Amino acid sequence: MKTIDTTALIKKISDQLEHEYKDQTLCQQYAWWTLQAITNQNKSQLIAHETIMLSPEQEQQLVTWVNKLIHEHMPIQYLIGSVPFNGIDILVEPPVLIPRPETEEWCLKLIEQLKTLDDQQLSILDLATGSGCIALALAHHLPQATIYASDISSQALDLAQKNTEHNKISNVTLITSDLFESLPQGVKFDLIVSNPPYIAPDEWQQLDTSVTKWEDQQALLANDEGLAIIKKIIATAPHYIKPNKEMQQKKIPQVIIEIGYKQGKKTIALLKQATYNAIRVHQDLEQKDRYVTGRVDHVATATTQ
Repeated sequence: MKTIDTTALIKKISDQLEHEYKDQTLCQQYAWWTLQAITNQNKSQLIAHETIMLSPEQEQQLVTWVNKLIHEHMPIQYLIGSVPFNGIDILVEPPVLIPRPETEEWCLKLIEQLKTLDDQQLSILDLATGSGCIALALAHHLPQATIYASDISSQALDLAQKNTEHNKISNVTLITSDLFESLPQGVKFDLIVSNPPYIAPDEWQQLDTSVTKWEDQQALLANDEGLAIIKKIIATAPHYIKPNKEMQQKKIPQVIIEIGYKQGKKTIALLKQATYNAIRVHQDLEQKDRYVTGRVDHVATATTQ
């Protein structure tokens, strides 16, 4: 075992990373996350002691991880193996998309809205579920809800199944499906959510290497300026929505779709064209368009008569 000054070690890791990442704050955060994961201690525990004991194996792991971050541009979330997401722990493995803080943000707002309902026996569909983070967060906070989560990728669904078991969640059903294609016959939902692929092909090369080299291109890219999948969801969702008077009274949306920051106006136009109502584009903490919401009350009523 080797005794090392904690502050000096954090500085050393951060300085190494800064040559590549050019962002001092980010590098310090990565240094702390790395050390926390390797020592299995939280930041407060590490700060409380001026020195830290590392075994030869931990020292080697630290060197390996820093090299992967610098030379292979491996996302730190894949190194650590999990990310927190609205009160649950989501396992992450390449190439399945890593949950983003922006997604966590709107998912939390939705959970807060749904918790105001007297009747929380909801039926919810999560399209393009990936790691399962949205579906599982909703299921965790709304245990009376029945949630279906679909994805076209067997790799993503395998990870989503691991996350279901890891978080001991029983009210999510995983389905291999290209959007709505293979859903059970006749099933309808109070709410449909999705973080679909929405990056345009010509934007791909502008993304960071940690994304283009490691994360599944199929989970990120969509044709037609990034709108191809969004268009399909908007066009088809009304046929799978059932009326919910309490949600309508409390102005809770029935369709929520994450979008690219340039897609707000075009997505609103698509929702209007498909005769949604209560249409709104919402911004994230950086004041960028991040997701759209809408309702289909009149459409849903018409299709159930």
